[in-house]
Amino acid sequence: MEWIRCLWMVLLFCVTNVLSQGRCPEKCVCIRGSTVRCMFLQLDRVPQGIPSTTTVLDLRFNRIRNIPRGTFRNLGRISTLLLNNNQIEGLENGAFEGLTELRYLYLYKNQIKSIESQAFSNLENLQQIRLDSNLLQCDCDMKWLSTYLKTNTGKIHATAVCDSPAALHGRHVAQLSDADFNCDTPHFTMEPQDVIITMGNTAYFSCRAEGNENYKISWLHNDAEVDFRDNRVSVLTDGTLMIHNTVDSDKGTYQCVVRTPNQEIRTNKVQLTYSRATPSMVTTPSDTSGQVGQSVRLSCQATGIPTPVISWKFNSITIIPSRKYAVDTVGNLDIADLQKADEGVYTCQASNEEGFAVADARITVQGEAPVLAQPPSDQSLNEGDTVRFTCDISGNPRPSITWYKDNELLSSNRRIQIVNEGRQLRVVLLQSSDRGTYKCQGENSAGSVEGSARLAVTQTAVPTNNREHDTEGRPGEDIVLLCSEDGDPLEATRWIRNGASIFPGPKYAVQGNRLTIRQATDSDFGRYECFPENTLGFARNVVNLGIRAREIPTSFSGHSFVNPAIQQATNQVDSAINQTIKNLFSKNRTHSVQDLITIFRYPSADALQLARAEEIFEQTLEIIRRHVNDGHKYNLTSKASSYKEILSPGHLELIANMSGCFANPRIIRCSEMCYHKRFRSMDGLCNNLHHPTWGASVIALQRMLPPIYENGFNTPVGWDPSRVYNGYHLPSPRLVSSFLMSTDHVTMDEHSTHMLMQWGQFLDHDMSLTPQSVSNARFSDGRYCNETCENQYPCFPITVPRSDARIQHATCLGFSRSSAICNSGSTSVFYKTFAPRQQINAITAFIDASAVYGSSDFEAQRLREFSNGRGLLREGVLSKHNKRLLPFDTGNFLHHFDCQIEPSKRHVPCFRAGDNRVNEHLALTAMHTLWVRHHNYIATELHEVNPHWDGNILYHETRKILGAMMQHISYKFWLPQIIGESGMNKLGSYKGYDPSVDPSISNEFATAAFRFGHSLVQPIMFRLNESFAPIPEGNLPLHKAFFSPYKILEEGGIDPLLRGLFGVAAKKRMPEEVMNKELTEKLFSLANAVGQDLASLNIQRGRDHGLPFYNDYREICGLTRVASFDELATEMPQRSVRDKLQALYGHPDNIDLFVGGMAETPVDDGKVGRTFLCIIADQFKRSRNGDRFWYENPGVFESNQLAEIRQVTLAQVICESSDAIHRVQRDVFVKADRDEDYLNCSHIPKLNVKVWSDCCTNCEKSGNFQSLTNHFRREQSSQFSHREDREHNTILQPQSPTDNSQIRTLNDQMSAMDTKFSGMQNEISGLTKTVVTLKRKLRKINKLMRKSSQKGCYDNTGQKRKHADQWKVNDCKTCTCKGDQVECTRETCPVLQCANPRRRVQGQCCPVC
Repeated sequence: MEWIRCLWMVLLFCVTNVLSQGRCPEKCVCIRGSTVRCMFLQLDRVPQGIPSTTTVLDLRFNRIRNIPRGTFRNLGRISTLLLNNNQIEGLENGAFEGLTELRYLYLYKNQIKSIESQAFSNLENLQQIRLDSNLLQCDCDMKWLSTYLKTNTGKIHATAVCDSPAALHGRHVAQLSDADFNCDTPHFTMEPQDVIITMGNTAYFSCRAEGNENYKISWLHNDAEVDFRDNRVSVLTDGTLMIHNTVDSDKGTYQCVVRTPNQEIRTNKVQLTYSRATPSMVTTPSDTSGQVGQSVRLSCQATGIPTPVISWKFNSITIIPSRKYAVDTVGNLDIADLQKADEGVYTCQASNEEGFAVADARITVQGEAPVLAQPPSDQSLNEGDTVRFTCDISGNPRPSITWYKDNELLSSNRRIQIVNEGRQLRVVLLQSSDRGTYKCQGENSAGSVEGSARLAVTQTAVPTNNREHDTEGRPGEDIVLLCSEDGDPLEATRWIRNGASIFPGPKYAVQGNRLTIRQATDSDFGRYECFPENTLGFARNVVNLGIRAREIPTSFSGHSFVNPAIQQATNQVDSAINQTIKNLFSKNRTHSVQDLITIFRYPSADALQLARAEEIFEQTLEIIRRHVNDGHKYNLTSKASSYKEILSPGHLELIANMSGCFANPRIIRCSEMCYHKRFRSMDGLCNNLHHPTWGASVIALQRMLPPIYENGFNTPVGWDPSRVYNGYHLPSPRLVSSFLMSTDHVTMDEHSTHMLMQWGQFLDHDMSLTPQSVSNARFSDGRYCNETCENQYPCFPITVPRSDARIQHATCLGFSRSSAICNSGSTSVFYKTFAPRQQINAITAFIDASAVYGSSDFEAQRLREFSNGRGLLREGVLSKHNKRLLPFDTGNFLHHFDCQIEPSKRHVPCFRAGDNRVNEHLALTAMHTLWVRHHNYIATELHEVNPHWDGNILYHETRKILGAMMQHISYKFWLPQIIGESGMNKLGSYKGYDPSVDPSISNEFATAAFRFGHSLVQPIMFRLNESFAPIPEGNLPLHKAFFSPYKILEEGGIDPLLRGLFGVAAKKRMPEEVMNKELTEKLFSLANAVGQDLASLNIQRGRDHGLPFYNDYREICGLTRVASFDELATEMPQRSVRDKLQALYGHPDNIDLFVGGMAETPVDDGKVGRTFLCIIADQFKRSRNGDRFWYENPGVFESNQLAEIRQVTLAQVICESSDAIHRVQRDVFVKADRDEDYLNCSHIPKLNVKVWSDCCTNCEKSGNFQSLTNHFRREQSSQFSHREDREHNTILQPQSPTDNSQIRTLNDQMSAMDTKFSGMQNEISGLTKTVVTLKRKLRKINKLMRKSSQKGCYDNTGQKRKHADQWKVNDCKTCTCKGDQVECTRETCPVLQCANPRRRVQGQCCPVC
């Protein structure tokens, strides 16, 4: 074949007679100026320089891939175009533009798959076109070609053959019917609806379409294309139009348009309008009287949209403002220099375009001097109390009452409240500065009068942490221990030793802050704890009672500094703690939202003591290191071995003991097996009977890898800014966030809803909480962590780069380290006793609904409702749908806190729940509300099927069910979407409880991997009505949803938030779109001068916790350790991501775990990459297998109960416990693509509580773990008893196998005892039944007595009325007696259209024209 090709080329040259007189493209052959041949030239594009006189253009046998628009624009004479045998993949619109004379077009033997609909437009002379031997994809987009060829049959000879789909392979395009193209015309599945909002809020128009044909959604505003150059306007990926910060020009009509290559369809027009309302009176004028010459004010305020205009009339004559009459900006009327002629009726009228409202008041001109009827009286109270002074002054006109303190005028504010028209003065949260003389003065035009009283305030203070060290005594002496408290006034001092409280008696005497030990023995020496407390708080102080001084070698250079260093460290840490507590919990200062953020993460009382001891221990070592370094000029580099070099092991032990790190271990009692076999403890203890603390609250986080600290002990990576890692300085977390992790663009997830994110956060708050430092100020000088940019304990600020686009006036972001727990006693490289710094998990590690119930008995008691014995949780006020909200946190120190982020909004307390973070943002609050309601719903159902159960058994059984529901929802529906099929395979199926598995939370999981959920957060908090359109108040930018509980109270309850979670897609998890800027640039921006950056906080927290680098975790997760950034291509295929990582970190070994994990591309069907998948799967596997109360563990539930739990869905919970949601998809984590996917709640399976029916034989004792028979359990071998039970049961065990007579005697005695107790139980059972019967009869008698004594009611004159009697109180008010209740109605008057309505007609309520 090669020789034929050569012959063909030779012939071409031979027949060439005349070359074109114009230019000829390079290597091409031009014949007689009209034919250009460019064959076999390996061209990848159409060559330039083709003569305009060309009529035949031959471009065969090249490598041309595409033909851009306008390629042939100046070649209008071409009649034949040969493009066959190339590699053309598609033809775009305008590819043959300008070829008006083209007749023959050859495109066969290419790779053409698609042709745009305008590719052959304006080819009016076309006679033949060949498209055979291509890869034509005959889908909906190719339908136009079939129509084109059919329309031009007879004019154009065409060959075009389909290659795909398989059903159409080999068929001619012109012979296909419309149905063959499988072209569903796009249709709307959701159309926009009218939106009515307040101007300035965000408007959303939803529009969704379906169809096989490719389409694009666009929008029209007032029949013109929406201008997307306005950055306030954007279209989400699902077609939703979003308009931020609406202005007047945004109102009008909007229309959604779907365009395809073949057609255009439009929705109906909808309107964006701003709320309008007729005027309504906010404040109405009231009848008043005044003295001649006096000035009076008539108040009148109205609301409406547009803002109404206020006007006044006097006796139906319009008042014109003048020197006598003045109307202020609100609408109040001031009348100066009253005269008798001013007496009459004054009418306030508020009007706008929508209507008007009127209100009348009468002024009477008269006079009577003030008289002091009740003067204020002297009072003496404590700080924090509320004082009330009453001052009743009569007179005509009513005297105005003003209050003075020490002759200074008082006015109302947050603490000082002047109420009841001045007759009462209230001062709340008394301070010592409030003491003094208070005077009330009443004055009218006829004179004035005054009275005064003295207020004495007793000063109080929070007890502080002080300790007496090494108090010594001799055996046989009486020894006095002092607690050294300084709170004022003190209410109590408790003493504890070895975990047990000390009570006054023959051995001990407790008086004030003194504990006297009488005739001390050797066993009395050791460690004592005392707890002074008053109404403001408590402290924990320690007294160490020793017999003799400890002898410690003095050959180490640090020994001379030990005692002073311990004292200095203790003083510094205690001072910082006390200052922080005083700042956060003082009732005498106004608190900010930043205070709330700190409070909600502040260590609990138990965690505080452990964290305090660790800080004293670490600070002591640091002080000694500095002393030695300064005094001996040692070059002590930041290595842990420096402490070993300067301190002996004995002194290290002494420091640990004095700091509290060797305090008495946690008292663990698992002996009450009747309880522990059936229910979890609140704090997670005794879940594992062999290792009772595994998974419990207030224990150290576990680790998958040993921590890395710069000094090997406690200083985090980055503590020394000059230190380099692998030749590079570590980047600032703020730089990593802004350069790599922050994004403006948000891609919507195609599959998952925003509920996926919210459940993840709710679940996280059920499993881990790492408290922040015991102090938010430096131990050294008390400066706050957001005031200084130095790394000094406990402050670890985040450096802000100079190039930062947002933060220009700050060089760092404040950051305080997490609290740490005293070392666990494990061995480290440098100390034979102490381990590196370990952080605390303050809550239980189990999925046990601790976010609902709390993680301690104390928290649980605060949340329970004990008033009815039904096992319920406390609830708060009613919502607009008559469902209860969460209770307000009015106990302890939070009752006076204003729990909202916008200072302009009204005071709203914080909500209380099992987790302190409940108030952080609205969606989280909604989830807490949902589950508290669901507890009460299930507890009520259980009470109906088991009326014999007491409140405790109802509470614990419901808690057990709720925990199981959360476990099932998490593992069945939520987790598969997070870790995908590969992750679920790694998790494996459940094989039963394994007591050798520790379920405690790993540091890597809590601090890095489980924070992946931040990448799913939408920048908008959607709030949707029943039609899944925005509520009138609009959706919220995320930063306005933080700390705003008033929005639940005032803006629709929890339903709009829940619909916004399961009705809107989550943000798609993408490595190039990690976290939206609402989290990285505006977090808590309304509460801080500088908005926080969540990505920066996550990175810095990982360094604070000593997490090793990303590359280290790749190894333990089965991935290869990389030596270059290009080797990350498998997990991070985006070149831009790898380039940014290299620019930031310089070396792969320096990448932070959180950053590396978030940069990985998610696995198929998952939301995390392979490294985070490894960490998350490990934790969830341990959380399941190491939980004795896992819901699938045999024996935890009966088989029929387990079957019910396995059909539980979050949709079911929403249906039962939301405000009024009636439609929801079956799986709320999966998007509903069509409206039909939202099912009526009647189609969602419900939990059948009847399978928990308890057919008991001794119902009187059901639920009582301390019943009589419990104390005498027979046939329990001590071999299988718990330790505490064994101690009790030893009296029942034979002491010697040969002493059979004793055994027989003991058995006889026990048999007799059993017989007696059996008879006692029968007697008690009979008495109990008798009492129950008598109580029932007594209730019936009381009910009949109340009915007989309370029938009838009394009217306003005191006359008794019968049932159904009616009477008129006045012309407008009618009352009716119903049983023993009075119900009244008031006639509502219509708005009159006449100019001068007649005020009143005798016997009628309403005015007439």
